[in-house]
Amino acid sequence: MLDKSLDTKTRNLILVLFMIGVFMGSLDTGIIGPVLPSIEQSFHLTSRESSWVFTLFVIFFMIGSPIMAKFSDFYGRKKIFIIDAVLFGIGSCLISFPLNIESIFLGRIIQGFGCGGLLPVAGAFIGDAFPLEERGKALGILGSVFGISAVAGPLVGAILIPFGWKWCFAINIPVSILLILLTFYILPDFDDKRKLKIDYLGIVILSLLAMFLSYGLNQIDSSNFINSLFSLNVLPFLVIFVILLWIFVRIEKRAEESIVPIHMLKNKDIAIACIETLCYGIIFSSAIFIPSLAILSMGLNDQYASLMMVPILGANAVAAPILGKFLDSTGSRKIMSAGTLILTAGLIVIAVYPDNLILFIIAGCLVGVGLVTIIGAPLRYIVLSEAKPYERGAGQAIVNMLSSAGQLIGGALIGGIIASFSGILGYKISLILAAIVAVIAFIFTLKLKNRDEQLEAMKLNQ
Repeated sequence: MLDKSLDTKTRNLILVLFMIGVFMGSLDTGIIGPVLPSIEQSFHLTSRESSWVFTLFVIFFMIGSPIMAKFSDFYGRKKIFIIDAVLFGIGSCLISFPLNIESIFLGRIIQGFGCGGLLPVAGAFIGDAFPLEERGKALGILGSVFGISAVAGPLVGAILIPFGWKWCFAINIPVSILLILLTFYILPDFDDKRKLKIDYLGIVILSLLAMFLSYGLNQIDSSNFINSLFSLNVLPFLVIFVILLWIFVRIEKRAEESIVPIHMLKNKDIAIACIETLCYGIIFSSAIFIPSLAILSMGLNDQYASLMMVPILGANAVAAPILGKFLDSTGSRKIMSAGTLILTAGLIVIAVYPDNLILFIIAGCLVGVGLVTIIGAPLRYIVLSEAKPYERGAGQAIVNMLSSAGQLIGGALIGGIIASFSGILGYKISLILAAIVAVIAFIFTLKLKNRDEQLEAMKLNQ
């Protein structure tokens, strides 16, 4: 194990390196929102056409996560982390200096594929190289960075757009170069002697799964949700997705080295972690509409409405490292149970009192704390505790994949609800729905292992 050879200073430098990578990758998930109108104008696109700038990133993020994580389990975290950073930089170059809209689409594909591996590889390395008593804290810090950058993306985009929308992606280029250099000099090389038998069929089916799901959801007309859901533009693609999902599961169960380790879902805690991740994706989709609700309920302009995300960001930033620090002493179950209840309360308060500024801010803090308990350190701690060393990367990737799938499904569902009801009512219903999902997440947390059982599992999987 690497933890015997890494001193505290080296581990801290590695953590800073991972923070830069996770922040850079996660930021580009949300930064695209305020950029899309400018891209539409530059290339004369419809809103549905421009939405592929976001959708392609999500598709290949989902595909890249298990592939790059699996490769890191066999060929070493350092090599794959550098490759991920290189891909992200190349994609950013294509978008920053576009010849046409196709080069932007290609850039987002490459970006998404590279970005998909950054967090799983970082999380897996922490499991490899950090002592038991420091893993929770390290994962908490990464969880904080991930949460902040995901929500801060629209704010950063709004700040940079006046200088030209291309700068929203050009800033990634020097950061990518810095990340590559730091990884080369700081991250230890930890090669595995095993040879990977690549699951080509699994990769192809996984790619088709992501594409059919994304395309079907992208074609849903939010203003006519039910009718469009059963239209020929949507339903056949979702049906094919379900069929392919069944085929994929059967193929992966038989594969010698499955690209997505389906067998890990037999572990109760990992299966619950997957459910929690899907719940997060749906809840997060409702949370990103909070500024729009503030505009309608309190008459705020776009700038001030965007500030309504600050309580979520601030609470996320403060809570994540604190929760991570206490993981070893309390375990994931207590933290996630309390967090999902806090999240439920925050969502309900915003839904019931959307015109009360003080309650809005307080509830935003509750939402920020609650969200970080689901997608942050407690959940990834579960995967590190239950996964074997040679499957840590793949286990972390499953979390990434399902989070993206949850956001795609949640975005279509929440968008349909908001469009189906006039005014504030649609936003209120979407937040109540998110609160119900948070309650479901709470119920599942009660079935997790307690603190002693979790530490024992982690020791057994060293």
